[in-house]
Amino acid sequence: MNKKNIAIILEAIPILSVIICVLLMHFAPGTGVASKVVSVTMLLAFLGFVFFFIGRFLCKDCKAVKILGILDILSTLYIIFLYIVAIFVFGL
Repeated sequence: MNKKNIAIILEAIPILSVIICVLLMHFAPGTGVASKVVSVTMLLAFLGFVFFFIGRFLCKDCKAVKILGILDILSTLYIIFLYIVAIFVFGL
């Protein structure tokens, strides 16, 4: 595998993590296995900015990596927004 393919695969991890996290929170709330999977996927989605920097380091000029990098940053912002909403819901 070349650097471009590795960068694209690494950049896709946080995006897929957000999708899996949202689906599991919506369709299987409170189950034991789903809560563990949500925890792991939420952590991976939050670390989207790390995958952004790794993807940029591996392949700077690839257009697909740039687009996925933007989505990685958005996945991090989504998780931060989700925590902010949770804080307001609990009234802290």
